[in-house]
Amino acid sequence: FATVNRNSGSRALKVTHGVINAVAWGLLLPAGAVTARYLRQMQSIGPTWFYIHAAIQLTGFLLGTIGFSLGIVLGRNSPGVTYGLHRSLGIATFVAAALQTLALLFRPKTTNKFRRYWKSYHHFVGYGCVVMGVVNVFQGFEVLREGGSYAKLGYCMCLSTLVGVCVAMEVNSWVVFCRKAKEEKMKRDGLVGEDRCSGAHS
Repeated sequence: FATVNRNSGSRALKVTHGVINAVAWGLLLPAGAVTARYLRQMQSIGPTWFYIHAAIQLTGFLLGTIGFSLGIVLGRNSPGVTYGLHRSLGIATFVAAALQTLALLFRPKTTNKFRRYWKSYHHFVGYGCVVMGVVNVFQGFEVLREGGSYAKLGYCMCLSTLVGVCVAMEVNSWVVFCRKAKEEKMKRDGLVGEDRCSGAHS
């Protein structure tokens, strides 16, 4: 009975670890990246996009920290059992997320000459963290032997929905960009002015 209870407890801890990490690294962090990329283009909401982005990322990091801690506990409780790739990706993702969180404390002002370097660093590390987190979630499903489960299917559907939103927003951004570029070109060529003059004479 002790062995059965120990195995069931270990299984429950693994599932809890997996669920928390899937939500944190696999959904919240990508969603936070999406808000930063597309909401800031909406001038009507002003700097609100930044607070939404920061709130989502911070929530994801805090949950991810809990999930990461559970992973350490599982590793200590399972001597001789190692999942090299899953462990390495987990550590790399956590370190990258921690660096991203600390980077907010050193965010230069928009007028600072180092601002562009900070943005490049923030984008590179941020997107790298998102990719590693998503890949490691799929690795986690394999570790739990849930490769063909409904849980993985549900996660794939959530992730696909997020990707679909990204594609739609990206297309919309390009349409707006091309429209503005065309209007600017017409203004430079004087076509807009001629249309107005012709309309006034008629």
